Amino acid sequence: MSFLNPFMLFGAGAIAVPIIIHLLNRRRFQRVVWAAMRFVKVSTEKNQRRMLVEDMILLAIRCLMLALLALAVARPAMRSTTHNVFGQSKVTAVIVLDNSASMGVSDGVQTRFEKARKVAEQAVDALPSGSAAAVILASDIAKEVIKEPTHDLNLARKTVREAPLSDRATDLFPSIEKALETLKGRSAIRKEIYVITDGQLAGWRQLGDIQKTLKQAKEQTGEQNVATHLVLVGDGEERNLGISGLVLSSGLAPLNRPLRFEAQVANYGKQEAKDIKVSLLVDGASADEVTIPSIPPGGTRSVPLNTRFKAEGWHNVTARIAGDRFAGDDTRTLAVRAIREIRVLIVDGEPGTEPRESETFFLGHALVPVSPEEAEQYYVKTSTIAPADMAGTRFDDFDAVVLANVPDFSTDTAMAMENFVKRGGGLLIFPGAKVNTAFYNAQLATARKLLPATLSEPHGDAAQDEKFFTFQTKGYDHPIVALWNDGNAGTLASARFFRAFELNLLAATKDESGEQAGKSPSAKNSSTLTPSHSQTNFAAPKTILRFSDGSIAMAERAVGLGRVVLFASTADTAWNDLGVRPAFVPLLHRTLGTLIQRHDEGANVRVGTQFARRLTADLLHKDAVVMAPGAASGTRDLRRVELVSGTPVLTYDTTDKAGIYEVSIADPPTVIKFAVQPDPSESNLSELPVDEVTALGQVAAVQRWNPTLNIREWVEKARVGAEFWLPILIAVLALAALETFLAQYFSRAK
Repeated sequence: MSFLNPFMLFGAGAIAVPIIIHLLNRRRFQRVVWAAMRFVKVSTEKNQRRMLVEDMILLAIRCLMLALLALAVARPAMRSTTHNVFGQSKVTAVIVLDNSASMGVSDGVQTRFEKARKVAEQAVDALPSGSAAAVILASDIAKEVIKEPTHDLNLARKTVREAPLSDRATDLFPSIEKALETLKGRSAIRKEIYVITDGQLAGWRQLGDIQKTLKQAKEQTGEQNVATHLVLVGDGEERNLGISGLVLSSGLAPLNRPLRFEAQVANYGKQEAKDIKVSLLVDGASADEVTIPSIPPGGTRSVPLNTRFKAEGWHNVTARIAGDRFAGDDTRTLAVRAIREIRVLIVDGEPGTEPRESETFFLGHALVPVSPEEAEQYYVKTSTIAPADMAGTRFDDFDAVVLANVPDFSTDTAMAMENFVKRGGGLLIFPGAKVNTAFYNAQLATARKLLPATLSEPHGDAAQDEKFFTFQTKGYDHPIVALWNDGNAGTLASARFFRAFELNLLAATKDESGEQAGKSPSAKNSSTLTPSHSQTNFAAPKTILRFSDGSIAMAERAVGLGRVVLFASTADTAWNDLGVRPAFVPLLHRTLGTLIQRHDEGANVRVGTQFARRLTADLLHKDAVVMAPGAASGTRDLRRVELVSGTPVLTYDTTDKAGIYEVSIADPPTVIKFAVQPDPSESNLSELPVDEVTALGQVAAVQRWNPTLNIREWVEKARVGAEFWLPILIAVLALAALETFLAQYFSRAK
């Protein structure tokens, strides 16, 4: 026997009240001197004894009533009993409903999530009258839909019936932990958790912690004991193909130019997949299609897909394969902004006497690799100046600046360059024999934190051509050079380097310069939205490419809204022959693309990740309308542009669904798109091994879903314990009625 409200037992002290009242109001006989009348005296003594008995009976009933009332309010309960005379004990339950992406797998009739919602409704129906329930949607986070257990079970039913499926990954531990936290300290003889999931292996990555936590909850005594019911609604799935990646591999997205996208298709099944058609769609219209002959179990294949953008602005680019039982990974979408032109400022540190002697001769031709007649129509527009002209140049009129063997420049110019990069500009640096390394290291690297690395003494001898080093030949990890992982793309290793600077990467440091309003890209009609990366910090420098001896050949660093790329050797052929190699043009264009696309990096985020964009000052405090993928017509989310660290920023964190989101601001008219990418880990439908399920059965009641599963019968067999406050309260009412009757009966005239 235990009490759910033990402190209410102190109410039994109220028994003293009727006793005190009785003692204070006892009937006293007034002694009257009268003639001796024996019969009168005998009668009086007889009545006195009778009234004393009557008073004692009433006093006992009143004391018993108060004692029983205190007992009822304390809610006595017996956990070990299985008697059900007055109905089962009330239950406080938490429904943990898995709504991760893998729950969208269909058996051809209904999805796992549809089954799970029905099971959750049955679990609510199985709760005894007067019970309370909370609801948590479980993915890689615990989303408390009904945070506090409610006695309105109709609300709980409606909540699970209307629960949405997300495209998030799975991690059940946070939700189970939150469920136990919800039940902690609640007064109920029976506490239950219902976990309804598909049993996907990825969701049990913290299986050890889950087992330990549930075991502790099960072994608790009294009110702290929690019973867990686990229902697995997933069936084994032998086949699944998914698009695990989609990138713009051509680097830039200019109008009316060939664009190359690379889609990665993975076979998560146990059988070989053959003749897989991969389609590319631009704004919903078919653009290209490629067939992959075969993919072995557990294998991946990357395929190129080509298209052109015919209109400036944002586009939806989708890679798609034929549908299977898991539709969630059959498509993947990018938001890509088509640009009309890119303006590049080239600062030539060594013009030479003839064009071919110029430091930027090969650089200029690589940036605009077309004939002079076609150059006017080409999307890259270059302007070349001397270092002396930098002071009078407005860098914000350009998208990128290239410094080629520039010795140094004034402090004011360095400050202007710093602000240009932080507002979203790109900076590309080729050193050479004329550079003042002390200036670059002290001013640009140390003081202004612009460079990804410092320049040490160059190594090698450019006066000879017998001893040289090359770029690395494999293991290209950075997006700029990842193209050359494909042998069909040619090679970087053909370029010979005779002399190069030693680059020493710097560490990331705090941005102490303050934040400035975002700068829109060069395209005149493009969106004014720019990304919010590195709002307060400089990003850590990264190595792009190494030489064959392991030293750094290229490094990059994101600074504010912009990016800086530093080469270790020259742009001309004084120290190398890269400029005359076929790889120079794609390498330079992919580098330029990385600089320009710094504006739009935040346009493609992982599901569940907050989207954030910097905006220009004229959009501060304006309302933005966000249209999510699959949202019903007329359904919109409103977000306000807020000031964050001195910069107007728009944030949106409800990114539970994969696909294209459209953001629009009325005044000034601004439209931007961003895409949310599904988590590839959800495509692996491997189930929790049988032995692990058996081990879970030691700490929870485990049941696999089947069409005839009756949740009520299942849980009632295991449900024990009952409260006895109701019969006690009935006894109190009966005693109250008896006391009223006897009080009237005893007080009648005799």
